[in-house]
Amino acid sequence: MKKSILTTLLFAVLYFLCMGIGVLLGNLLDQTGNMFYAPAFTALVGGSVYMILVAKVPRFGAITTIGLVMALFFLGTKHGAGAFLPGIICGLLADGIAHLGKYKDQTKNFLSFVIFAFSTSGPILLMWITPKAYMATLLARGKSQEYIDRIMVAPNPGTVLLFIASIAIGALVGALIGQALSKKLAQKI
Repeated sequence: MKKSILTTLLFAVLYFLCMGIGVLLGNLLDQTGNMFYAPAFTALVGGSVYMILVAKVPRFGAITTIGLVMALFFLGTKHGAGAFLPGIICGLLADGIAHLGKYKDQTKNFLSFVIFAFSTSGPILLMWITPKAYMATLLARGKSQEYIDRIMVAPNPGTVLLFIASIAIGALVGALIGQALSKKLAQKI
């Protein structure tokens, strides 16, 4: 039990690092600073961490814990009220889906990760749902109006679809890579 808790915490840190890499890759693609592509790149890079975690700690709570870590990060960095909700909700839903397949069903694990990939979407969703509150939060964090004007993304249907599709594609590719790596590791062990 203690080993699975430590393993889960290690994978939470690894996934958090994947989020950092996702932010970096997103900034390389889009230099506006709005983190629009960060969730998609986080999913792409984090799929391996997620799938290996599911194989190593096949019990309810591990995925939820990683979602909680993402949520606490957004809460602690004052991204605004509500930016943490996708971390909690997606973590619980993803854990439930993987649990339905007893963490062994590759299709359910795959779907589980696609749902989990949206756990880092909180700041962008908050920008769209409550733009004035989001701007007020940024001003309170010391951001300039020029910065705010540069990073705001209008929630038109095309942009929303692009956001959802980019995360789903990042998750699908990340999950495929993760499942392949997980199988290779299982064969070596």
